[in-house]
This record gives sequence, C-alpha cells and structure tokens, in this order.
Amino acid sequence: MALRRALFALTAGAVLAAPAQADDAGRPALATALNGKIARCWSVPADLPDHVQTVRVTFSLTEAGELIGSPAIDGPVGGDAATKGFAASAVRAVVRCAPFAGLAELAPYDAWKTVVVTFRRPDL
Repeated sequence: MALRRALFALTAGAVLAAPAQADDAGRPALATALNGKIARCWSVPADLPDHVQTVRVTFSLTEAGELIGSPAIDGPVGGDAATKGFAASAVRAVVRCAPFAGLAELAPYDAWKTVVVTFRRPDL
C-alpha cells in the first residue's frame, strides 16, 4: 500500500508561524493541527540571505504520534552556513514538537504515518 503524505507550508510571522494551507485538501484539520504545533516550536534563524528559500523535512510517526527515527531533510541542502542553519532549525522544530498527539482523531493513520513539511523563509 502506498503511503499518503500530508504536505504543509510553514510561513513565519512576527512572533509565530502563520497557519499552513494543506496541499491535501481532504485533510485540512490534520494540516492545521500539525502546522500549529510545529509553528510554535520553530525558531527562524535571523538575517537569512535572499538565496535561502525553503526546506522540506520528512518524518515518520508511530500510531501514538511519536517520531520514528530522526526527521530528515528531503532533498539537497546548499553548502553555505545560512542554508544549513535554516534546515537545522526546521528539523529542530519537528523534534521539539514531538510527540504529535490526537492525530488519529483527525485522520486515519495512513494519512499521517509519513509527513513532509515545507518550511519557507519568513518573507515569502
């Protein structure tokens, strides 16, 4: 059975990240719940250069909402310190927020077993 992925975009605001819009329109409550929690855990690095745009973080969850292993960057990350710092901040946000309780009430486990979150720089 193919795994379904929930995709979210986090956009940082002045204090907390703004609500995400789910790419999977059938799961808006799931997207809102995950985004809200992760957004509160994300500390966006200051003074990001213009070339730092987005990073995608992939992670898997148990049925209890606990992380399985470590979150991973989905795709290549540029070699400069700013891009690596931005990517590391996204991974830390996911780790800080775990476990993700209550997801089973929002959608079947297969819908959130593997999650991909897109973190966008604040001014995009």
